Formats: sequence, C-alpha cells, structure tokens
Amino acid sequence: MAICIGGKFMTVVPIKSRLGAGLGAFLLAGLVAGGPALAQSPASQYRGLATIDIPFANGPIRMDHVPEIRLKLRGASPRRFGMDTGSTGIVVSAEHYEPGPGDTNEGPGRIFYNSSGRVLHGTHYTTDVEILHDDDRPAATARVRVLRVDSITCMANARDCEPRSRPRGVAFMGVGFDRRAAQGTEGSTEPHNPFVNLVSLASGAPASSIRPGYIVTRTGIHLGMSEALTRNFAFVKLSARGTTSASGLDQWNAAPLTVSVDGVSGTGTMLPDTGINYMFLSPPPGSPVARGERVPAGTRIDIALPGPGGPGAFYQVAVGDRGNPMQPERVVVVRDPGVFVNTGRMFFEGFDYLYDAAGGYVGYGWNGRVSGAYGRVVPGAR
Repeated sequence: MAICIGGKFMTVVPIKSRLGAGLGAFLLAGLVAGGPALAQSPASQYRGLATIDIPFANGPIRMDHVPEIRLKLRGASPRRFGMDTGSTGIVVSAEHYEPGPGDTNEGPGRIFYNSSGRVLHGTHYTTDVEILHDDDRPAATARVRVLRVDSITCMANARDCEPRSRPRGVAFMGVGFDRRAAQGTEGSTEPHNPFVNLVSLASGAPASSIRPGYIVTRTGIHLGMSEALTRNFAFVKLSARGTTSASGLDQWNAAPLTVSVDGVSGTGTMLPDTGINYMFLSPPPGSPVARGERVPAGTRIDIALPGPGGPGAFYQVAVGDRGNPMQPERVVVVRDPGVFVNTGRMFFEGFDYLYDAAGGYVGYGWNGRVSGAYGRVVPGAR
C-alpha cells in the first residue's frame, strides 16, 4: 500500500490482521503524524568495545522461574542469584556472604519490594562481587553495596510475604534503574548494580573495555554492548534525574511508553521486569478496567515504546490469548497514580532489552522467536 506524506509517496507494509484495529491503527496514526525527529542510532558509539556473555544458570527465561546468575561473595561458595530487572541491589543472607578485609560496613538498612510486599532488613556493606560464567569460572568483578539480611517483615496488604527472623537462602540481585522510591532507598547514590559497576575483568582486559550497561536476552546477559549486537535495536533516550552515583554515573528516569487499553490511550513509563511473570497496569484515564482488579479476558493492551511513529518497539496482548508467547500469566490493575506498565518477564520471549547506564539509553531488539503478528521493532533512535 502507498500513502502520500508531505508530498512523498511511501510504501507501508500492512500490519498483520491479528493486530487489527488496535496496534495497527495506533502505529499508522503515529506514522502519518510524522512523529518526533529521528536521531542517529547510538550503536556506532559501541564500536571497538567488548562484551562478556553470561548464560542464565537455570536456562532460558520462562513463565515459571526467575532467571539466575552465578555470583560469588566473600567468605562463601558460588551461589545462584535471582536476576531482577525490576529492582536494584543485592540482598543476601548470612550463609552466602561473610564480610572480610576490604569490606566497608555502611550501617543498618532495608529494601522493600512493592510487587510482593516483602521488607528485608539488615546491614549494608560495600564489597567485591564476582560474576561467574558457570559454577567456577569468573567473568568479572564489581564493587557494590549489598544488604546482608537478618530479618524479613511484610508491608500492609502484602501480596506474597511471610515474616522471618534470621532467614536463610536469600540470594537476589536487582539490576534495574530508577527503582529507589519503589524500594525505599530514595536519595541513595551508592553503587548497587553489579552489572554497571565492574572494576576488573577475569580476562585481564581493562574494565573500561566494557561499557557500563547490559543486554538481557531470553537465554542470558551480555555485559556491555557492541555495535554488532545493537545494530538492529530501537533506542530511546532517557531523561536525566539530575543526580550522579558515587561511581560517577548519571542516574536516569524510567523509560517512556504509550499504552492503549481497548482503544483508550495514554503516555507514561514502563518497566521490563524479569522478577515477576504477570503484568502490572496503571491504565490511562477513561479506560474500561477497574483499579485493584484483574483485567478481564479479551481486553486488548497495545504498547508502544516510546510511542507510535518512528523507531521503537511495539507489541500487543489480548488478555487470555495463550497463543501469544508474550502473554503474561495475568494482568493486574494497580491503584498507583499516573500511567505505568510493568511488563513482567514474558516480554523477553519476543524482545532483547538494553540498558546503557553511561549514555542514558534503553534499547529494544526483536529476537524473531515470536510471530510478527504480535509485535515488532523499528530500528533507530528517538
């Protein structure tokens, strides 16, 4: 099909029928409107940089488990840690970390997780964390602040929480950003994220050869980013928070999105979250779904990252459609103000996801495993 825009004819590839009048019309409207001015892709900035591939210890991302990365902390054997893009910071129980020489006691602290309602209490330490390729082969070392947990309490109306004193088996690693308010650590600038605070590489190459950031795929992590890996990504520039971490990295606000719920659209922010298998939705005003309730079967949710028109990522779910591999286990409407989508980890069935902590970008790559009827990526930058 050819359409005329600004006096020029353009060929438009029809959106497959499964996208129907939802996302297909959503994207076409943005294209005709022209969208924001496009920028050169940041992929060229990564020319000459290295990456380190870290496979998930428990296999590809799936509905039924959080992906795991092997870490080694001082005084303990290597351990699998749940890797969560929906939080920031390492929490660990006493048997998996024994403070030693070179570690710094930062005093008491806590981290809470608003998805579950758990509140973890303990002592913060700054320490070295080894990131492993497998059970005994190191890849890189980061220096970050961790929380050595000595008790767990529950928030009011917690969704999934059991109070515990002297808990064992706690091993969780958050690698997200702009999660401080959601975790009760607003104002902290200490390095928390091991993936963006590398201090040495096992290969002997300088840590500066790895860009602070990562790419999450369905099967593992690339520490850093390269031009070859990101050539077909859609990049979205993040807005700066106006603060800098103690390690010298700028801090960034959450990534933008446009979401349509049964044809009612709004703009807000998004979070791709490997820590949960369901979707949180704070819907646009006027949408037909009820806050505090599950979204009923048949409801159509169209998501554009950052919005219709121009480079970006686009996908849709129809609640209850189990033929879509990106379908979350359920969709829950939250009472939070503003428009917000936590995608849950089924997002990674269709997309690779990039976070460039140095340059302030997120990026989306289409991995080709899912039918183009459910989504796509238009490479470039916005």
